Amino acid sequence: MEEFNSVYIAQSNQSPSSLTNVRGGMLDSDWVPLFQTLAWIFFWTMLISYINRNFKLQLGELFSAFVKRVQQGSPIQAGTFSLGAPPAITSQQVATATSEGTEGITVPENQHQQVLNYQQYSKGITEEVYLLHTSEIITPRTENPREKYRVKVWLEAYTEHHFNECEKVIYRLHESFSHQVIATEAKNNQFELWLNLWGEFTIIAYVKRKDKEPLWLTRYLDLPGRPSD
Repeated sequence: MEEFNSVYIAQSNQSPSSLTNVRGGMLDSDWVPLFQTLAWIFFWTMLISYINRNFKLQLGELFSAFVKRVQQGSPIQAGTFSLGAPPAITSQQVATATSEGTEGITVPENQHQQVLNYQQYSKGITEEVYLLHTSEIITPRTENPREKYRVKVWLEAYTEHHFNECEKVIYRLHESFSHQVIATEAKNNQFELWLNLWGEFTIIAYVKRKDKEPLWLTRYLDLPGRPSD
């Protein structure tokens, strides 16, 4: 029988207790990311709670002011995204503009005449769809003999169904506008129309609807401070 003259035994320099400590240390390090995450969640929760408790009124006023400025056409821009009045309106290069441009979309001749002579075609009053507007002062009376205003007009409805029936809006402006009839199909922008003007007047809107009779809407564009003329 073959004899083994040498026997090698693998030994560890660490005692069982030290091995236990190593394992415990590894276990503790695995919990560190979780504790860090919980700490951040607690920090932000407390911070938001503190701000909401102590600055709720100020934040509400700031948000309301922001919304008001956007509604009045003040430009808001972040990168390539922008919200507000078209550049041609803010620079006062033109008097009218829709989402499609300064002249809106092409209006068929028959609809053009209908809008110009709306009294002959209007058939009734509706409460389902309506016009709204907001305005701001561009040039105060003290700086110019005649004030200037910026106005945004748009379409809304009581229900989403009634609004989705609308396909196009053709606006009839005051006779002082060189471009008296302007149309838009920008439903995503609520068929908005932007105006630079100096006086109040009643705007007429011809609303083309899908598979329904068109609507005739009016809106008196009152202005802040009421113009002197």
